Amino acid sequence: MAKNYRQIFSVVARETIEETRKALVALAKEKHAEVMRAAPQPTRFERFVDGKRGAPEDAVKAGGMIRYLYPRLAEVVQFALETLFDLSPVLSGEYRNSHVLLVNGVLARNMEGYAGGEVVITNVQPYARKIELGAMKMRVDGSSRVYFQAADMVRGRFGNEASIGFTYRAVVGGGIVSGRAGNKAGLRYPALVIEER
Repeated sequence: MAKNYRQIFSVVARETIEETRKALVALAKEKHAEVMRAAPQPTRFERFVDGKRGAPEDAVKAGGMIRYLYPRLAEVVQFALETLFDLSPVLSGEYRNSHVLLVNGVLARNMEGYAGGEVVITNVQPYARKIELGAMKMRVDGSSRVYFQAADMVRGRFGNEASIGFTYRAVVGGGIVSGRAGNKAGLRYPALVIEER
């Protein structure tokens, strides 16, 4: 699993080892509950107790460590969508408002219920590829290569938390078509591919 937001808590030693261990468990549970209530709420988490994934907090040994990892891919995706919106050229606004989200190859409205896998953001306007390649006459300089620029910006901010790539993907019937089928499907659209590290 990649580097994610981490919470590590230290506890001042108590009179007995057992009191210290209990205090560590109580503090870890309290701080974990705070993170789970805070916006943006993590969609999931992983717990490591003395290096063991999924072990209960109460299993911690005296002098041990309880660590939580909170993947924040929804935050990365939201930033990517906002970046694409900001970089998009505007005449009618149709292109700027046509960026779509696909989670594991299926059209999605948001990241709710995300449990891992590939996230793709693309734009299926017929001229999206021309905008990306700079083949359209634009009124504003720098309004081509929207997805390429966005990939660099998102990677610069969240590259340590997620893999962010720029590519072209075929989209048919609201879903990603991959592999050889994608090559035969026709037009491939500029896309950001985002995955947890």
